[in-house]
Amino acid sequence: MPLWKNRPDLRRLRGPALLLALLLQGCAAPQSSLDLGAARIDTRAGTGLLVLECDWRPSPEMLDALDHGIPLTLQFELSRERRGALGWRVQQRETHRLELRYFPLTRNYQLRDLGRELVRSFGVRAAAIAALSRIELPLDQASIRAGADERQSVRIELDTTALPGALRLPALVDPAWRQAVVERLWPGTPAA
Repeated sequence: MPLWKNRPDLRRLRGPALLLALLLQGCAAPQSSLDLGAARIDTRAGTGLLVLECDWRPSPEMLDALDHGIPLTLQFELSRERRGALGWRVQQRETHRLELRYFPLTRNYQLRDLGRELVRSFGVRAAAIAALSRIELPLDQASIRAGADERQSVRIELDTTALPGALRLPALVDPAWRQAVVERLWPGTPAA
């Protein structure tokens, strides 16, 4: 029997090799980061505000997509939790979404609160991203503020479901589109 017939068919290994390459790429560290410096609930003019101090550094691929008109959406989930028999349970939850978008024709960046249709415009991308360094989100429910025996939780993530269909798969496997979910917990206040 000739020696070349004993070698495995390399075409059959192509599929598993591609799958392995995708899995290894998916294990790489995210290139985007979001650091949450502070999180609290304030009251101003009788309205509750979720105040967050963030440092968001999108990856170069995210910034390139933004500059080509692809919106980037951050989702903020605030919860009031109470200790139960099996650990902490969510008593109330409120979700907010902020969209950062560039309009090439007007050369304008917009930061939009999707729930309230509040829009802020910026002439340069750095100013739009810097506006995310201090976020004040009006709360829908005053009762979401945690009391003495409760705790507050905020969770921030890049909403990849808001991306166009062609970018959803890269957002799942490409580290350039992955951003770690940020979560902060703090105790409730007796005066709440």
